[in-house]
Order: sequence, then structure tokens, then C-alpha cells
Amino acid sequence: MSDTPRERHLLIIQDDDGPRAIALEAATYSLGRDPSNAIVLKSKTVSRRHAILLRLPNPETKGYRYRLMDGDAQGNRSANGTRVNNKEWTSGELKDGDLISFGDVQARYSITYMTDEEFKKHTEAIDFRSIKSATVNTEETQMF
Repeated sequence: MSDTPRERHLLIIQDDDGPRAIALEAATYSLGRDPSNAIVLKSKTVSRRHAILLRLPNPETKGYRYRLMDGDAQGNRSANGTRVNNKEWTSGELKDGDLISFGDVQARYSITYMTDEEFKKHTEAIDFRSIKSATVNTEETQMF
């Protein structure tokens, strides 16, 4: 474990499952109601494929930043829209502290600097969920 603080990107989500925090480390995330999304948002006001998060290099900090795009990879917009800081949003770079609305699901984008040990304690103190879970086979039919 490193004692040097490093940049951490978090998405803190409040949906029908309650509050949870997700560490953003991958290059791309799909967000939406469908279980095949990397980040599943639990609400009937969220589209099946609501938005995409894309990681981009940040030459100023030698770290990275995330761009949030409303809709899916084919350019289809979400039904109930995405808002950032109460403004309609189609695509743009997120900044620390931005408040995001996916339909009626609220989220906060946060950038913080923590050591590995601090990050471990932080994630144990909140309902933290890793995105590096087993992938969902979207070809399978689910029985309810």
C-alpha cells in the first residue's frame, strides 16, 4: 500500500437502493436501469441505457477527468434527461462536487486525494460497491 495520496474519483448515488459510493477507475461506464450496465441505477425514471461516463487524460494534473454523456453509445438520448447542477446536460466534463440527476436519481461526483489506507477506511465506512464485479451475460433470459 502506498503512503502517497493519489487522486480518487467517486460517484455517490442516491436511488431506490439507498445511498452508495462507487470508485471510478475504468475507462468507460454505462449507467442505466438495465442490469447489463456497469452502474445500475434503480428507478423507473431512469432509462435502460441512460448515460455514459468516459475517462479522459488531464494534462494539467497528470491524472484524469470524466466526461458525462446523456444517452447510449448509439447517440439515443435518455427519456427523462440528465441534469448537472440543475442544468440540462448532453455532454461535458464533470467537476468536483457536481450534482447529477439521472431522471429522479441523484448523484454527486467527487474528486479527492487519499492514500491507499485512507481510501480503504473510507470505503469501509460507507456503502461502497466495486464496479469490478462479474459481468452480466446480456444474451441470457432472466426468469422472474
